[in-house]
Amino acid sequence: MAFTHNDAFKPVPGYKTFVNHFHLDFTGRQRVASFDTPFQDLMAMKAIGLNVIGLSDFHFELNAGDWGPLRFRDQKDYFEASRRASDKDFLVLPWEEPSVAFGGHYNIMWPKAFYWSKVNVPGGGRGGAAAAGANTATPAPFTENDPVYGKVYHAANSAADMQKILDAENGYWYHAHPRTKSTAGFPEATWGTPYLKNDRYLGVAFKPGMGQDNSESTMCEWRCFDAVDTMNNMYAGLGILPKYVIADIDTYRKNPEDDTYANFPVNYLKMDTVPGPDQDWSPVLKSLRDGSFFVSTGEILIKNYTITGSGNQRTITADVEWTFPPAFMEIVSGDGKTVSKQRISATDLQPFGTKKISIPFDATGKKWVRFSMWDVAGNGGFVQPQWLGNASTN
Repeated sequence: MAFTHNDAFKPVPGYKTFVNHFHLDFTGRQRVASFDTPFQDLMAMKAIGLNVIGLSDFHFELNAGDWGPLRFRDQKDYFEASRRASDKDFLVLPWEEPSVAFGGHYNIMWPKAFYWSKVNVPGGGRGGAAAAGANTATPAPFTENDPVYGKVYHAANSAADMQKILDAENGYWYHAHPRTKSTAGFPEATWGTPYLKNDRYLGVAFKPGMGQDNSESTMCEWRCFDAVDTMNNMYAGLGILPKYVIADIDTYRKNPEDDTYANFPVNYLKMDTVPGPDQDWSPVLKSLRDGSFFVSTGEILIKNYTITGSGNQRTITADVEWTFPPAFMEIVSGDGKTVSKQRISATDLQPFGTKKISIPFDATGKKWVRFSMWDVAGNGGFVQPQWLGNASTN
């Protein structure tokens, strides 16, 4: 148990743990009980050291594809139940996996609760049954003032409308389970689209269990890392921020006997405090958008990561901590066309250690770089890609 910190995510000063993408039928189950009833799934997550939980109702449950009245009623309950489930240093966020318009499945995240529908006519949309006369119904306007819910949005199941809502409400999105399940063929099918070449698109999920190839030396090597490495090579020099690999869960109802820690990679966001449920959640999104976080399966921690130097001579420094004996560290970089990997053996390091690493690397011709560390049991920790125009700190 010492190798897994007693199956919990170790607190790190200056960081908060964040996980996203849970299909728990949260709102429906809380309606049956009460919004103040302790929710066993969330209690289990809090017990293993998680601070911020992003939910994904409206996936198979509720009135996901309704154009307004039923969906907005559901959203109102979703927002209130999430607010009541939050606690000190524990924030439950009412987000979604809309999976319409952009292609493949994706998660969408906002800094506050607001009302929106995925379609603008009765019926239609994922999870909605087409209503009689829906094809001839007069579409609702993109935005309107509802007498009950205030300002609401109606997307016409289009990428253009989804992008407008993201821009208006300062939201972000990323592809769920890239290159497998209903995101098979994505993100590559949409690499050239303006909505991927946009800073509101963050990248892809780190969800290694789906389509996992155990012959790979790192988890999700092709599905996750190759996808984001390819995008960063394509988008280098376009004046946009890098694309990232974000720890993601994508699971359903959790029972007390479930082994949650073993299947939960997490994001350690660089932030001192967790926003309250009635506050602006922008600090969570800012950390994600800035790439100010590292991902860990729990056994390897990469703190205070920094790239220093200028020109061709750069140095990676970080405070790393591990439990299992380390296997190797890896510096991955791209020049806009090809990806280079420098593997550094770490087998001389003993288990249960800490070390301030300082690794020089030649940045000649490189556009971006990322760093990771892996142990003999296959567990990993990694930071996010950074452009190499200027030295920066995460």
